[in-house]
Amino acid sequence: MFKPISALSGGERGRVALARLALGGANLLLLDEPTNHLDIPSQEILQAVLADFDGTILLVSHDRYLVDALATQIWALDEGEMVVFEGPYREYVQARAGGQSPPTPSPPEKPPETGRKANGQEQRDRPRLSPYARTRRVKEVEARIDWLEVRLVELSGELGAASEEGDVARVRTLGEEYATVEAELESHLEEWEALME
Repeated sequence: MFKPISALSGGERGRVALARLALGGANLLLLDEPTNHLDIPSQEILQAVLADFDGTILLVSHDRYLVDALATQIWALDEGEMVVFEGPYREYVQARAGGQSPPTPSPPEKPPETGRKANGQEQRDRPRLSPYARTRRVKEVEARIDWLEVRLVELSGELGAASEEGDVARVRTLGEEYATVEAELESHLEEWEALME
């Protein structure tokens, strides 16, 4: 508590900035990936504080759990166009699944494989999973998503450092790991969406 700001890590600085904003009486918060450097308990506290916030929040995030818990309107960017959806994230995902696959032939080439697998798996799993087992699986998937998101941030920093040093071999290795982690994250996010429907 008595450390100077210059001695704090990025995540600690983010928490201080959020605390100052919360105490300043602002009625508009612009948040860009606010959970990136936070551990799970801190993410839960942030979510609770933001849920109680009386003003408007413009939130840019890949944290679908946070978006699902807070968002009342979704602004989705897709192929250079912005789609505004009135309603929570779950309804947006359902609407997108129901109406977006036919009009966009090129992007669905890769996602439908995982999407079909997730939907098929969801249909197979639903009768077999008890509510307890489903809740437990959601928690497992969310924990893995949190870890993968943190790892992507770490890899991004390592890539930047390796790039500055001109270490081409390390940049290549880190780039491959980044792509692998990103693919696993996307797969877990799709599974989470399927479990939440």
